Amino acid sequence: MDDWDLVSIVFASAVGGGVGLLSGLFGVGGGFLLVPVLNAVLGVPMPIAVGSTACYTLGPATVAVLSRKPSSGFLELPLILAGGLLVGVWVGAKTISSLGEQMRITVFSRHVAAVDLAVLSCYALLMLGIAWLSLRPVRPAVSDNIHRRGLLSAITLRPMAHIPDLRPATYSIPLLAWLGLSVGALSGFLGMSGGLILVPAAIYLLGLRAHDAATVTIGIVWLVSFQSTLMHAYLGNVQRSLVVSLLVCGTIGAGIGSGLGTKMTGHQLRRGFGLLVLVSAGVVIAKLGLLLISADTA
Repeated sequence: MDDWDLVSIVFASAVGGGVGLLSGLFGVGGGFLLVPVLNAVLGVPMPIAVGSTACYTLGPATVAVLSRKPSSGFLELPLILAGGLLVGVWVGAKTISSLGEQMRITVFSRHVAAVDLAVLSCYALLMLGIAWLSLRPVRPAVSDNIHRRGLLSAITLRPMAHIPDLRPATYSIPLLAWLGLSVGALSGFLGMSGGLILVPAAIYLLGLRAHDAATVTIGIVWLVSFQSTLMHAYLGNVQRSLVVSLLVCGTIGAGIGSGLGTKMTGHQLRRGFGLLVLVSAGVVIAKLGLLLISADTA
């Protein structure tokens, strides 16, 4: 899959630049946009789209870690999650490779590619949920100084981990392992770093302050991106020429988007991001419809 022609590389570079620009503009990772676009627009096979996107996200994640320079205390939580993340990534990556081998499944008396149906359905549900959260009316802001106790941090299932740099400082190691397993499986299966889900999970499940949640999430995103890259490379789901095209042009696009983002208000960014995700969900749903329409009847 590394013998792409020039036209394909140019199109992939344009996609990477566009997604990078949107990532820089709205301040989010572009993994959740890349997989559907690569598959629906460029026709990249789903396992390759997922694996190459996972490899691509390692670049921005590394830059984010080096820029933020989190202290050792903020790295303890990601390291506790590492084991669960690794198992989850293996499960997710193995699942998508297995679905790729099972040529087709029968849906509504039609033979549909199992891997395309599973991944695109997950992305459609995820995008619709994110769009709803982004476009719904915003409640009055609550001071970040108010004591907040997350659902998972309130459960004392031993053994417990004590991390003085965080508030709250005590967490159940088994519950963190299961959280890591869930995030890793999602990343391995969909090719995204999980940042969009990790930030609200750190705030509402672990009870972290917004700033601390963002710092901890950066470390987790790097870990899961690194593990996903290794796993998908081992399974043969990474296309090097595609990853290079995405990284080079994505970095340039992200720089341009960051500059444009500083000129927009928070409300404009939030609404624009919600509309972007909603349109992307429409593209994914249209692709699902085309899969069913073009599929052979049983």
